[in-house]
Amino acid sequence: MRALRNWFTRECGQSIVIVVVSIALLCGIAALVVDIGQVTVTQGQLQNAADAAALAAAKSLPDVTAAKNAAKQYAELNGVDTVNTTATTPYNGNASKIEVVCTRTVQYTFARVIGLNSTVVSARAVAQKSNANGAFGYALFSGGVNSLLGLYTDSFDVTGSVHSNYTLQMNGSTQKVSGDMESVSSFSSSVANLTIGGTCQGSSIQINGDASKINVPTRVQSPAAVITMPTFWQDIKNEATAAGTAYMINSWETKLLNGNAINVDSSIYSSGAIQIAACSFSGQGSICAEKNIQLAGNAIKNNSSASVCIYSVNGDISFSTSGLTIYGTLYAPNGTIGIYANNITIYGRVIAKNILITGSNVKIISGANDLDFMPGGTISLCE
Repeated sequence: MRALRNWFTRECGQSIVIVVVSIALLCGIAALVVDIGQVTVTQGQLQNAADAAALAAAKSLPDVTAAKNAAKQYAELNGVDTVNTTATTPYNGNASKIEVVCTRTVQYTFARVIGLNSTVVSARAVAQKSNANGAFGYALFSGGVNSLLGLYTDSFDVTGSVHSNYTLQMNGSTQKVSGDMESVSSFSSSVANLTIGGTCQGSSIQINGDASKINVPTRVQSPAAVITMPTFWQDIKNEATAAGTAYMINSWETKLLNGNAINVDSSIYSSGAIQIAACSFSGQGSICAEKNIQLAGNAIKNNSSASVCIYSVNGDISFSTSGLTIYGTLYAPNGTIGIYANNITIYGRVIAKNILITGSNVKIISGANDLDFMPGGTISLCE
């Protein structure tokens, strides 16, 4: 009997030890689950706050002060104190990007028993104002993958860069491009006086003419990247509908815009065609037609702060008269922009599926404020 009691005593003692160790282990697991879960939830909240703050801030770029203030404001709206939010722009030297970092200290509950009181959790996001990139990053852009970009003009001057998703050909007496000249396929030139300030790139490069009159110092014989064109006409239609500036006409009908001080802060939309004759614009927005757009008269202007996009969704944009000065960006992602007239000056950008320029004395001058009309969809997270 004594031996039996001793055996039970030993077994009970061992069981108590096992139970105590098991309880301690379970408490440790509970601490791990609860505290790590708290850290994980906080991490998700901070990431959402950082994403929202970065996207909101990018809309104000390149205004550094406004972008940083927007970042802190939107982070605070998502539960992060301004002192715990850091915004950095330019980011890695890029003025079109902003980095936002949000931090928070998480106090542990159960992990204190093992000497861990708290940890610092952080999340970061980088957003960019992408209207400085892509198709709208060029002064002259041809997006058709089987469409020739043809520049057949005696006098042609581009301030900015040129890109073709297919073949690029130049022919004339004097042509100048201040930026890059890019072609996904071949590049060929028979221009008497040719200057390309940036890189000339194509799967093959053929430049004919007197070498003393050819100034193309940097040549890269490899295909340029194919670049897609964005679609935002539905945003324009929705905005115009809400503002009462949407004209729902038959597809064969034409809406005439002819007058002074047409405000495009509320964009203008036509389900048919549009003719623009000797107009002046104010504000920032778009004039959009489902079908063709014809430019007439001798001037289509805006004030110094205006940013206007003339956008044909499924049609062409054409010029009917020479001596035309245009302030705005021309966009025909599914059609052709043909400049067949002489003495044409465009303060903006020309972007289309197909582009053909045969008129003489054509100038395209891109500027920093050309793209202010772009809707917010051009803001995106990149990291």
